[in-house]
Amino acid sequence: MASPLRSMTGYGSGDVKGSDLGVKVELRSVNHRYLKSSYHLPDRFASLQSKVDALLREKIERGAIHLSVFVEDLENAGPPIDGEAIAARFEQLSRLRDDVAPDQEIRFMDVVALHEASSSGVSASGESDQLLLEAVEAAIADLRRMQENEGERLRVEFERLLKDTESALDEIESSLPEVLEWLRDRYSDRIQQLIESAGGDIDSKDLLREVGVLTERSDITEELSRLRGHVEEYRNVVAGGGRVGRRLDFLTQEMFREANTMTSKLPRHDLAHTVVGIKVNVDRLREQTQNIE
Repeated sequence: MASPLRSMTGYGSGDVKGSDLGVKVELRSVNHRYLKSSYHLPDRFASLQSKVDALLREKIERGAIHLSVFVEDLENAGPPIDGEAIAARFEQLSRLRDDVAPDQEIRFMDVVALHEASSSGVSASGESDQLLLEAVEAAIADLRRMQENEGERLRVEFERLLKDTESALDEIESSLPEVLEWLRDRYSDRIQQLIESAGGDIDSKDLLREVGVLTERSDITEELSRLRGHVEEYRNVVAGGGRVGRRLDFLTQEMFREANTMTSKLPRHDLAHTVVGIKVNVDRLREQTQNIE
């Protein structure tokens, strides 16, 4: 089964909630030659920088990625208050106060805060770290889905441009015998005119040889064949999917090179116009290819 074709442009979000904390991560991606990520984690997640980097590198190869983190404290989402445990802790503190500092007042809210910190402080920190990593993974998965959808849209556009290019190549190839015959007659007439204007004469064999040399220089059969090969290879690479952006970019450069050579060789304005249409298609391919991972 072929791998999906992915665009580097996309957006994804992941929203994960814990017992008293909600973490939302948003990812925005645009095309870039390499993987480039930019983000600033809140202080409470600063130690997770390397893990977030690893997640991004594992799932994404190319693109400029901007990551945003939003944290929500869920004040009313915590577990029920354990009144008996707090009362017991208050009693313990009262006895300790009587022995150590009998003049000091023990405030109820301080007891509650101490109880919560001692019973769940460590686990809460671990939970919040896990929430962030889960939110990052969810955002990456959402981003990849959008990039795959955009990749499928581009696949359809690529096929349209490739078919238009092949139709133009068919038109040129079918006209090539007539074009070569037209060139032979044109070169023969011009050579004879030049020789006669100079008061000289030329042997028929020499004339045929010179005409043949000039006609061969204008023959674009090889360029047509190579361009067809590049078009077919482009189609095969797209069909295979995966991280093929660099390969496709190289193929569009080769297509453009062959089309330029054809333009310089063809003296017929009608066919030159057709080749210009091919170059326009290839330029569109190259532009859209810049978005493929």
